[in-house]
Amino acid sequence: MKTSIKIAMATLLLGTLGVATITKTTYALPNQTSIKVAEAEDRDREVNDDAEEQQEATQLQKLAKISPQQASQAAQQESGGQPNQVKLDNEDGNLVYTVEIGQTEVKVDAGNGRVLYVEKPNQEDNEASESSYQRSSIQVPNSQDNDRETNDDN
Repeated sequence: MKTSIKIAMATLLLGTLGVATITKTTYALPNQTSIKVAEAEDRDREVNDDAEEQQEATQLQKLAKISPQQASQAAQQESGGQPNQVKLDNEDGNLVYTVEIGQTEVKVDAGNGRVLYVEKPNQEDNEASESSYQRSSIQVPNSQDNDRETNDDN
């Protein structure tokens, strides 16, 4: 082959590769950037959610009359197992400790340490049984009023 043909073919090949690289870079960068921005926003939301949960837990802890250890002991006496986790919760306006023992959840009144009810893993979740649960001695207003319906017709 002639040298001029070889040079022309090499130039054409390099030109094609150059255009392909530029096209790939142009279309790839916006997608990668938007993914990174979305991931950063998700991390920020998680940090904010964690901070809100921690703030709510601190406020609830101030209302509780018993310690998590006392709630754990009461739950342990009720179910006989070893507690895995103890968490202070606002359950429909009732301040309770949720003590996990295996797959069972024991709800303990955060005001007096009395076991309110035990949720077993195979227990059906229906509103009739939940309404029969004893109420806690400490009532807390629900902090999230976002679900409340409003009437804008007036």
